[in-house]
Amino acid sequence: MENRTIPLEGTLNTRDLGGIRTRDGRTLRKGLLIRTDCLYRITQRDVETLFKEYHALYDVDFRNEDERRARPEIPIPGCQIVNLPITNDHNMGILPPPHKTYGIQEKRLLTLFDYIYCLSKEGDARKGMEKSYRSYVSTPLGQQGYSSFLHLVLEAEGKGAVLFHCADGKDRAGIACYLLLKTLGVEDETILEDYLLTNLSCKDKMAERRRHLLSYGVEEPLLSSSVMLAGVQENWLKAAMDEIETQYGGFDAYRRDKLHFSDAEQRRLQDIYLENED
Repeated sequence: MENRTIPLEGTLNTRDLGGIRTRDGRTLRKGLLIRTDCLYRITQRDVETLFKEYHALYDVDFRNEDERRARPEIPIPGCQIVNLPITNDHNMGILPPPHKTYGIQEKRLLTLFDYIYCLSKEGDARKGMEKSYRSYVSTPLGQQGYSSFLHLVLEAEGKGAVLFHCADGKDRAGIACYLLLKTLGVEDETILEDYLLTNLSCKDKMAERRRHLLSYGVEEPLLSSSVMLAGVQENWLKAAMDEIETQYGGFDAYRRDKLHFSDAEQRRLQDIYLENED
């Protein structure tokens, strides 16, 4: 898969979906669909890039209100911020069991530990995240947010870029990317390949987190879980795929019945965003 990374100064995980091939041999048009992590640290140069080179129309934010308040978006001229929360709160309202904190005082790490123990009482996020991914596609809030997202992409009509993200641009945004690419006719294997590119984008962050936690003596499985959550795992996205297949009768039924995105709208979306290779 070609390098589709957009090298912004204030993000780690920004890439253009343009160039991805569909199962019928067409490709996504470049510069129109951009997945990223949140834009609260983008520089003025980044703003100019997204404004002048990509003509950004929409900045779709899948974070909840608390997350947006803690890290507000930096606006891009002419680009409308659209808030489509997928979850009510980061920890899904579940109090974690007591757990060892290793004397760490950093709030961001303690919040991460809490989240891990919400996912799994053993502190093992690999399987615990499967539950989160299933919830993204099965809860009414998630379905409403993703439905609105697909309709917004259709409404943009390819007149400028649609940016979409959550906090790190990998989980809630990863599901959004799956639903969008699947609707455009991209095969699951190709979608998974794009999804796993996050691990390349975030490899330095993962390595630094491991070094930092080792300096505190953080033990397994919490150490691996904390590092893992800086990236993605194939089984997480496959859990959402399985949820759609087993609980909703397959993707097309889910798209029509839960995302309320019709076959006619799917064809229009494909006509706008796909092109034949020369």
